[in-house]
Amino acid sequence: MKICMLTSGHQIFDNRIYYKEILSLKKKYDEIYIIAPGEKDFTTEDNIKVKVFPKRKSWYNRFEPMKKIYDLAMEINADVYHAHEPDSFQVAVKLKKKLNCKIIYDSHEYHPEGFAEHFSVGRGLIEKLLYSYEKSIGKKADYIISVNQILVDKFKAYNKNVALIPNYPVLDLSLEKTLCPDSTNFIYVGGLREDRGILKVLEGIKLVKNNNCSYYFIGPFETEALEDKVKTYVSQNLSDKKIVFTGRIPHIEVYDYLKKADVGFVLLQPSNWRYINSEPVKIFEYMMSGTAVLASDFPMMRKIVDKYKCGQVIDPEDPEKIAMCIEELAKDRELVKRYGENGAKAVELEYNWGICERKLFQLYDELDK
Repeated sequence: MKICMLTSGHQIFDNRIYYKEILSLKKKYDEIYIIAPGEKDFTTEDNIKVKVFPKRKSWYNRFEPMKKIYDLAMEINADVYHAHEPDSFQVAVKLKKKLNCKIIYDSHEYHPEGFAEHFSVGRGLIEKLLYSYEKSIGKKADYIISVNQILVDKFKAYNKNVALIPNYPVLDLSLEKTLCPDSTNFIYVGGLREDRGILKVLEGIKLVKNNNCSYYFIGPFETEALEDKVKTYVSQNLSDKKIVFTGRIPHIEVYDYLKKADVGFVLLQPSNWRYINSEPVKIFEYMMSGTAVLASDFPMMRKIVDKYKCGQVIDPEDPEKIAMCIEELAKDRELVKRYGENGAKAVELEYNWGICERKLFQLYDELDK
């Protein structure tokens, strides 16, 4: 069976698309392609054939590449097209009419809500229109895949073939902690944005009296303006704290920081509805590395933290509570260690990609009948 992944907006080496789904499918299927934005065609070291089209310049011309994606996909003539956005899935619907192939819609984001956020006027109307659009094409999928129960329930309203395949991490038991005995290390991994809590975390750190703490922020700032704002705040208010911003670094180097981390921040802000109703992959990556989590008190994250006692949940908008938790965790390293061990065990038992891989294989087996 020949498989072709379609993505209009994700990177070629996207963590879920390439390192999880494609590399899993490669264990069973020899011929796999991905069509994605890029500069030139090539074949990866895993023998995945990459076909590219020019990257779009911004979100508002996201439909521009569809003709190019369609032409490339027609040349491949795959048995299954596996699309990751509504617009790339629209291409898959057109391909199904032409080639009589099987098509999968893999929705791992809140697409209508996310796209509507770009508009300051008429956001509600745009969101409704996009819901209708997604529903009209989603009915035509041979299978829909999604990452949480809220999205699965939405899709089941109009398509009976819906699979829950969460974005759990690939299990890696080789990471061994090398914690610093003299300092409690707090870490944040990911893009630095206001709605992901960077400013509230820094306001909390300002109130922390314990100076035997280090804070590492691993990842790029969303904008230069935010970077200037954050670094100005740090220089004016946190000169007595050990705070490190690494910028974007290679994936392998992130693990070097996780080895030394005691606690990981996942303090997403409630201003973004999508965050309230999500299971951020970051929480599972912290847990897998044996890092305790300090997470937003949102239903999905609370359920995980309460079930496995792998950290604490707090109001992510309250700097005083953030500071209080930092102080408490820095004072009780044994508690932090237990949280980390519990999290690692939870990932090994329940929250790992190996479990998801079996569901993915089962889905493809059904399509191959």
